[in-house]
Amino acid sequence: MKKQGLSGRQIIAIVITAVVAVIIFFLLALWTRALTKKEETQMLRSVLSSVLETEGEKGLLEMAGVPVDDIHYSYEDLPLFSGDNPSWEMTDEERRAVAIYSGTRNSVVQIVSSSELSDTGQGAGVIISPDGYIVTNRHVTGNGENFIVRLADGSVRDAVIVGSDALSDISVLKADAEGLDAIGIGSSSDLSIGSTVYAIGHPYGYTWSLTRGIVSGLERMVSTDTGAVIPSMIQTDALINPGNSGGPLLSSKGTMAGLVSSIYSRSGGAEGVSFALPSEIVMDVSRQIIETGSAHRGWLDILSVELNPQIAEYSGLGITDGILVSQVVPGGEADRGGLRGGDEAVQYGQSVIYLGGDVITAINGIPVTGYSDYFAVLFDTRPGDSVDLTIMRDGRSIVLRNVVLVEQTEDNSRWLVR
Repeated sequence: MKKQGLSGRQIIAIVITAVVAVIIFFLLALWTRALTKKEETQMLRSVLSSVLETEGEKGLLEMAGVPVDDIHYSYEDLPLFSGDNPSWEMTDEERRAVAIYSGTRNSVVQIVSSSELSDTGQGAGVIISPDGYIVTNRHVTGNGENFIVRLADGSVRDAVIVGSDALSDISVLKADAEGLDAIGIGSSSDLSIGSTVYAIGHPYGYTWSLTRGIVSGLERMVSTDTGAVIPSMIQTDALINPGNSGGPLLSSKGTMAGLVSSIYSRSGGAEGVSFALPSEIVMDVSRQIIETGSAHRGWLDILSVELNPQIAEYSGLGITDGILVSQVVPGGEADRGGLRGGDEAVQYGQSVIYLGGDVITAINGIPVTGYSDYFAVLFDTRPGDSVDLTIMRDGRSIVLRNVVLVEQTEDNSRWLVR
């Protein structure tokens, strides 16, 4: 019997089936690859989002091997993207300022007297805890006890004075509120001369105004209206006017690096020289006030004179830097610690000082060349602390151990001659 071959139709059907199978296989491969690529893209997006959230843009670029330190921006930088979002048309500095303002304005309040809820107010304040503690300047609150604070959303809250410290010009209020937006606390050590800083306040009653400037000086020693001297002040050229006092000085990170405190002005308005208390001092004093109702720091119970070449030459001291001990309080801690005052009364300007006493050249090993060093070293001490004083006496350098400090007050902080 003769075996029959495949017919033409059968061959065509087999070929068509094979081609269809190949096409289906190819399409399945493409579909599978597309799915895999989509999953990989989603996974990559998830990983990148996680890195961005935890490490920020800088961390994301560094992980990609981009030398971040080589990236620079200018005020005329071109937009990286375009579209409907107007923020992409801003410069980097503009975007930073907008972000800082929107992220901190709710932490700034306006302080007004409870007897008169006016639009001008008395100054600004900064929310430092969600349960209503607010820090401001003492010259904003004055001798008042009851206040009203206006929040950024327009609502008002009653507030009372917790305590004040005239020597650092700080007051703490407690508002009748919960769940407030506390400001992020930064460090003044993040600032350098030339760093950009921002201030939010209510100049002349224009509420929640933002100003920008640079740090123009650090470690400034500034005298307050009470006669006290505050060391380590931050100097800025940001435009600060009446109504800005008690508001935050913000770093480019958007955290509080200082508390706007005072301006140097001959006209009463902004002249480009203003000062802020470092955030470390602000928070230390605030914590003491919240815990005890007042702030406490150590002091030497002496009448002091800042040494200068004229006094040194007249006295034949041989040194031109240091703090001359003019007098000590009889029976006081400095007296018991071995410090000696002078015995030669001379006219010095409009004051009478006594020459021949000890000259303090270091406290706890930290050199003291003048009042700036003197105040800075003692500012972080407490009453009852003991210090080691390096002094010059009769041409010899000696160390007096464990000299006990008294409490600094508005009165004894004036026991100095400039």
